[in-house]
Amino acid sequence: MNHKIHIRVPGTSANLGPGFDLLGMALKIYNHFYFTIDPHANYTTLRIDNTPLPFAGKEDLVLCGYEKYFELFLPKIKLIPYNVKMDLNLPFKGGLGSSASALTAGFALGNFLHKKHFSKKMPIPGIDRILYELAMMEGHPDNTTPAMIGGFVFSYFHNGKLIFFKDKFPTAVSLFLFIPQIEVSTNDSRKKLPDKYPVSDIIYNMSRIATWHHFIKTKDFSHLQRAVEDKIHTPYRIKPIPLLGIVGELCNKLGATYSLSGSGPSVLIYTEKKNAKKFLEKFQSELSKRNTQEIAYTIQKIETDNVGVLVKETR
Repeated sequence: MNHKIHIRVPGTSANLGPGFDLLGMALKIYNHFYFTIDPHANYTTLRIDNTPLPFAGKEDLVLCGYEKYFELFLPKIKLIPYNVKMDLNLPFKGGLGSSASALTAGFALGNFLHKKHFSKKMPIPGIDRILYELAMMEGHPDNTTPAMIGGFVFSYFHNGKLIFFKDKFPTAVSLFLFIPQIEVSTNDSRKKLPDKYPVSDIIYNMSRIATWHHFIKTKDFSHLQRAVEDKIHTPYRIKPIPLLGIVGELCNKLGATYSLSGSGPSVLIYTEKKNAKKFLEKFQSELSKRNTQEIAYTIQKIETDNVGVLVKETR
């Protein structure tokens, strides 16, 4: 059995303000995985330029996802070894779904081999089951689901299934990714959150999730400005990183809005397309004056990905 397979997985921005563990969106920033399947492979894992990887051993989530696929859907088949080189464009612990991209790549590789060689022996799972199992591996569906199917996605667990709804994000809004050179562990970030919330905060977030869906329908930017408001996680996660508070203040001042991407530190910025160029110029000018800690960062225009994972055999 010999194959060369390229798997491209989009980055994702989760939560999108009020939708903690529920809302997520795929973006056109990608991790690429180049797999070689042959009898002599031994799970060698390298960057495409042969520089060290930001993880090792048990943190190899590509292998974890791949092993899990075989365990669930090919339990009678011996694991088929691979070597892989990775072109990683998602920041590690940056809030853009790098972990989800790795799990998704492992699952997608298993699914490719299943379809190619074992479909007559064992049934191929439907997308609903794949999305459920991927989300169960990460513990929440707001990254893995848009990574797999693309788009703007609302998803949640219900009675052993994953319920999900996919939409397209309105093109009248321009998006920017603000990525500071800081690492934030999702697990550590979750520990900063309260154990209990006032009922008023829950109602607040429920109203904003409803407003998200109204915005998707109406494409009215003023609705988006309300939709991204949050009292469940954003205030607690931004507080320890003063630069993010400044970013939020500038967005509001300049007529834009924002959501913390996942647990951060990346921030997804939204502005009306007609104002995008002027916003970026003013934002960068003002931030340069207020970034007193001189934290390095990048800001880039980004578009939504409506495709999700792509798998292509290259040989």
